[in-house]
Amino acid sequence: MEPSHGHVRVLGFNIYYLSFGRPDKGTLLALGGGPFGTHDMILPIADLAQFGYRVVMYDYLGCGKSDRPKDAKYYTQSRAVDEVEGVRKALKLGRVHLSGTSYGGGLALEVALRYPKGIRSLVISSAFPSKSLGDSEWDRVFSHLPKRIRDTIAMYEDKGDLKNPKYLAALEVWNRRHICRLRVLPYDAWYSLEHWSEPCDGLPNRLEGWDITNRLPEIKLPCLITVGEYDVRTPKCARVINRGIRGSKLVILEKCSHTALWEDRVRFIEVVRDFLDGVSAPPRKRP
Repeated sequence: MEPSHGHVRVLGFNIYYLSFGRPDKGTLLALGGGPFGTHDMILPIADLAQFGYRVVMYDYLGCGKSDRPKDAKYYTQSRAVDEVEGVRKALKLGRVHLSGTSYGGGLALEVALRYPKGIRSLVISSAFPSKSLGDSEWDRVFSHLPKRIRDTIAMYEDKGDLKNPKYLAALEVWNRRHICRLRVLPYDAWYSLEHWSEPCDGLPNRLEGWDITNRLPEIKLPCLITVGEYDVRTPKCARVINRGIRGSKLVILEKCSHTALWEDRVRFIEVVRDFLDGVSAPPRKRP
């Protein structure tokens, strides 16, 4: 069955969405990376449609096929949280399983804190609970690259010469170890990276000072946390989230990095499906 797609009006702008499958077991609303990556990066999650779930994903404001206003006031983290809830309501999805990958994982956690009544469960993949932890782990992983690779990347980034073949070759080493370990990057993942957008000049980092670590215990929803063994958003980040959300389940996907949903697509979908089936199953009646 071909996905349905279109635009919905959310907070005064047009947001592009895709919808796969029927909600026989429930609906999963999937949030991608970013904050300005397109939905294409998380398309494998649509595989859940064959197991009885409706899967909905969308392009954040400012990227892909959604509107791109030029004023920086539209690109705050708080507004992004409201946007998720706005999409849920505009599409009349009811209570959803909410998944988030990379940046989308932290966003999903914030949505759960602000709008818990609209959520049945959480699937948090390759995410981090604070900018400081995410940055420090990124730097730690980067420091383990060979010095010549680190120096080459730093030199050409300082020059702004990001098309230089030597820079691209060094960056490929980093990407193949910690971003996507497949020999060939899937087209949809490549497309999302190629169409990464910055909708306006002078846009501040929306996650500057962002930290929800101490609020994680407030989340009372069933929660699955996944992370790749070699993920740049490391198992340490995942364990902090796991410890913060009581009863949450942590799965570390072996031999995978930041894009486990592409690198081990079957295993990733199996893990998520089993979790969702457990949440969606009716409670057993006592004999």
